[in-house]
Amino acid sequence: MDSTTVPMVLTGSAKDEEGKGKNVPVQVGPDLNPSKAPLDKKVYRQILLPNGLRAVLVSDVAAMNQIQSEGVMVLDPEDDDEEEEDEDGEDMKTPESDDEDDEDEGGASWLRDAAAALTVGVGSFSDPPDCLGLAHFLEHLLFMGSEKYPVENDYDVYMSKHGGSDNAYTESENTTYYFSIPQEYLMGALDRLAQFFIAPLLLKSGVDRELKAIESEYQLNKQSDHVRLQQLWGATCDNPKHPFSQFQWGNIKSLKEIPERENVDPLVRLREFYDEHYYASNMRLVVVGAYSLDQLEDMVIKCYKDVPALPRKKQNGGKSPAPSWESSSHSPIQKLGGPFAASSFRMYRIIPVKDRHNLSITWQLPPQLGHWKTKPCDYIAHLLGHEAEGSLLSSLKKKSWVTTCVAGAGHDGMENASSHTLFTMTFTLSIEGVDHWPAIIAELYTYIGMLRSYGTTLPEWIYSELHSLHEFAYRYADEPSPEDLVEGLVEDFAPHLNLPSERLLDGSHLLFHYDPQEIQDLLVLFNPENARVDFFSSTFGRASDFEETKTDSEPFDVLEASVKFNREAVGSPKQEPWFGTYYWVQDIDPELVTKWKDLSCPQKPPQDSMLSLPPKNPYVPSNFDIKPTPPDDCDHPLLNCSLKFCIPVGKQKQWLPGTVTKFNSLKNEILVSYEDEDEKWHKLDCQAADLSRTCGHEGTLDKKKIKFKVVAVPKDGEGAVRKFGDESDENVLEGTQFPAIPPAKVESHLPQLVRSSQKLKLWHMQDRTFLRPIAELRVAVFSNLVNESPLHRACAELVVQLCYDVLTETVYMATLCDLHSTIESSENGFGFRVNGFDDKLLSLFEVVFRRLMSFRGRTAQDGLPDGIEDARFSVAMEMLQRKYQNSAMEALSMASGVRVRCICPGTWSSAQKSATVATLELPTFVEIASSLLENISVQSFFHGNVDVAGANAAADLIEDMLTSSGSGVLPKKKYYYEFVAKIPPSNEPVIATVPSKDLESGNTAVEYYFQIGKDDINDRVIIDMLVHLMEEPLYNQLRTKEQYGYRVSCDSRWTVGIMGLKFVVVTATHSAADATDRINKFLVDFRQDLEKMTNEEYMANLVSLAKDKLDMFNSLAEETSSFWAEIRDGRFDWEVNRNEALALRGLEKSTVLDAFDKWLNPNTKRRMLVVQAICAPQNGTESEASRGRPSVDPSEVSSFVDARVKDFHQLCKQQTWGKVYA
Repeated sequence: MDSTTVPMVLTGSAKDEEGKGKNVPVQVGPDLNPSKAPLDKKVYRQILLPNGLRAVLVSDVAAMNQIQSEGVMVLDPEDDDEEEEDEDGEDMKTPESDDEDDEDEGGASWLRDAAAALTVGVGSFSDPPDCLGLAHFLEHLLFMGSEKYPVENDYDVYMSKHGGSDNAYTESENTTYYFSIPQEYLMGALDRLAQFFIAPLLLKSGVDRELKAIESEYQLNKQSDHVRLQQLWGATCDNPKHPFSQFQWGNIKSLKEIPERENVDPLVRLREFYDEHYYASNMRLVVVGAYSLDQLEDMVIKCYKDVPALPRKKQNGGKSPAPSWESSSHSPIQKLGGPFAASSFRMYRIIPVKDRHNLSITWQLPPQLGHWKTKPCDYIAHLLGHEAEGSLLSSLKKKSWVTTCVAGAGHDGMENASSHTLFTMTFTLSIEGVDHWPAIIAELYTYIGMLRSYGTTLPEWIYSELHSLHEFAYRYADEPSPEDLVEGLVEDFAPHLNLPSERLLDGSHLLFHYDPQEIQDLLVLFNPENARVDFFSSTFGRASDFEETKTDSEPFDVLEASVKFNREAVGSPKQEPWFGTYYWVQDIDPELVTKWKDLSCPQKPPQDSMLSLPPKNPYVPSNFDIKPTPPDDCDHPLLNCSLKFCIPVGKQKQWLPGTVTKFNSLKNEILVSYEDEDEKWHKLDCQAADLSRTCGHEGTLDKKKIKFKVVAVPKDGEGAVRKFGDESDENVLEGTQFPAIPPAKVESHLPQLVRSSQKLKLWHMQDRTFLRPIAELRVAVFSNLVNESPLHRACAELVVQLCYDVLTETVYMATLCDLHSTIESSENGFGFRVNGFDDKLLSLFEVVFRRLMSFRGRTAQDGLPDGIEDARFSVAMEMLQRKYQNSAMEALSMASGVRVRCICPGTWSSAQKSATVATLELPTFVEIASSLLENISVQSFFHGNVDVAGANAAADLIEDMLTSSGSGVLPKKKYYYEFVAKIPPSNEPVIATVPSKDLESGNTAVEYYFQIGKDDINDRVIIDMLVHLMEEPLYNQLRTKEQYGYRVSCDSRWTVGIMGLKFVVVTATHSAADATDRINKFLVDFRQDLEKMTNEEYMANLVSLAKDKLDMFNSLAEETSSFWAEIRDGRFDWEVNRNEALALRGLEKSTVLDAFDKWLNPNTKRRMLVVQAICAPQNGTESEASRGRPSVDPSEVSSFVDARVKDFHQLCKQQTWGKVYA
């Protein structure tokens, strides 16, 4: 339907502020539902409010059906005002995950959450020059209260109190705010978010605190080479009128010191900025919830109708124009042109933070945001970044110059803006490749010339294949979480993108039209005259080389092309002012430029060239059928539903709750699990076609002897549900009663061991939940020699590196088809994961697994396996050494690594591994690699759209590959087992203080670890309860109120079956000693708060945690990971979340308090380890954060850390916890 023909729709339930009824006319936009993916059960509606705000409403139908059956109460924001009056205004912002190895603890509620996201069409490109970072600063300050909700951080408090989460971020041309929250609190959250845009307080009292938060965020990102490159682009761009040239992050200098020097009040600027840009027609909103579209529309109207239609300074200028679906936005930077002028043929030589060699060529193109139908940049990126035979990467790898490459226009606002698009080709070079950068660029332009030589006759099958791959990925994508859904959708909805309203769901995902002429027109711009060259290389030096050494020479403005680059010849580098990046600018030899230009002209490559168009992809899936389940255990409308049964008990009949857990179609019988865990088969009196999977449906069983009615229906992706169909269900939702525990799954719906021998154990589970043509195969290869020494461990990692290297072309082709594979080494062997469309999954696995097995049974004389050239050994070794060099560069990574090494004595450090392979020769490596695989055994799990026959086929394949490659089998009793050190209890913690590795980072990290003991389900849930109770007040006090740093958190730890709990603070403003003491003080204060906690408040938290435990998996990958962890660790608790919920059910506050006193109370002896990774003085100046740093030469940091770890092991007297699982 054309949007211009849509009639005005009047809503009748919205109220004005005085509470009087008021109809608010809205326009309904184009229908999105025809463009949604086939498996998407949600319903969509677009509306346009009279003030110009556009919104997409998403009705989560599956969740709505369940909620309606349970009578969830929707809370009006005014309904809980009294409840909120008692809040003390503490900021209770949900902490973000801060460590790469943190386990995913969930966080969604028992029912799928509601969520909303709002984006404003203004970002850092609109910062005023005298207050750089103002858009980002405003994003922070809006959280500090509004006229309607004046208590500071009321929004965050509301979210945290009700189990929600929220965040925001500032991009170049838009700023986005989003949240997720349990369904019944959606209205209150929407209203609080709306007040950001109606009447925020923007108080001066919050300025200094939020400035510190922005400074901390800046410090955390300061050492990112990617961020540094983007800022260098801005500092060296040729268009000073373009905001691309400005510093966009913001820090204390740009938002406080410079404005004060210029007599500018940042708060005045901020309010002016808000008044100018924060108005309804410059906003887009997306809301998803378990409500009807009409209900969602009423909520949005009620909350957002009072957002000003025009910039506030124009409100008195007359009537605003009537909003229309035909209107489009016009970015203020559209007419500014790109940030770069025609190339001056210069190269920027940049000193990186990490050890790396990256060569980037960037072409400036016209803005591509309007080319959503054809996506020509995606097509070109597909060809330039291809990794199969004939590709640029394949050719350059064979010369040992390049190891990886990436091509494309980035998605962030710096690279893909209303004024320009920056398309970048980045090569990761070997040391040898550093000196061959001119030839690498020549090869790139040779490939471009080849693409141009086809004109408009590029084979259409390339586009057809791309089109199919995009369509498959969209059609069978996993159901996103509500938060991811609204965030992704509102990003595509951003005003400056002007994506047609009817294409919001699929416009950014699919290819709609092939235009070869458009591709060729763009390729003309891929020439040296339109390019910028940026060259990161550690061979140019490290930033620390220039910090303390004062040179007499002034930096050259531009180095002449004739100057051979070396540090002595070129003198001091320039320094970018905001991030401190050191760089030189050098002219490129005109002869090189001429050569590149000639090569980029349309022409076929030379006859001896290895370049060609990519081959057709053998991994494109063609079979998307869902495998049928066995007839005696198959799907049924009542399966997993909660029912009530009218059953004769003596002379009376009683209604008893039960859940259908299995269906036998051969007998037309259902298996029912009753509340007391008793199970019984019942024969249905009708066929499945006559039943309705809806609440309230009634029927009979066992020749009409038993009546039943459906009480609750599981939503998509959820397993069996148990409800009682009375007021107890509502009490659960209100947090006053513990939730009903779903029945245990029948054995056939859990992993089954289908192959069991000393050589191979393979578990299988057919997916009955997500119903997509995808599968996951996990494989663990056990070896007892991998961790024999740091040399053996490094050789195992080198084997993996060589496998990746030789499999690049194969793995890349599969990855294009959403068929992914990974190989890794660990202390006890090797691990594989192959996941994606199941059609060609085993074919890919066979190629990958055979490659690892090819190292088996070889001698030094045999050399490397067939297909791996000797030259690749040195390249792989270089990549491995670079990985070791770049490890633990961040202070938090250093602290985490030291903690793990302390408590896991068998863990080798990167420095130890690096030292052992420094002189490793190829023959020695071959012998060690072969020995690692001499005696092995395998455990595996095959899960997804695969039946028992498919699982047996996988088992046969694995056994065949094991047998054909060797005969040695490793008995389970000889598996390597990592023993965990037992920390001696004491009143004071063991403190391991180490210097951070990156001298340029001003961040200090503290990890305070408490060791609890062997895994036990009762202690495990107590730890989870303590974390649940502590994480919010810890974040609120240390992060928000006291501004210790941007990262503050607490979390549970599970290390080879040993439980623990850790606290983390990363700070640039406090010393490690202060942070350690502050954690101890928090524990003292928390103990008092826990003791005073009311039973009602405790129960609400207990129910919230139980709901988290009972939350469904969001994807097949999540479910696979949970089951695989049980197999890998040897615990085999398939229903661990359900069992933990059972353990929580009887957990009393007194038990939690006793556990706190035993494990955490500062007044008792505890098993503690504190790791402090302390930063170096910045710019030669000591700071609080650098106080206490050990005086160690940078070259000796690794040895110093090794000594501290050894000291800890001696303190533990080599005592360990022993084996936890058999």
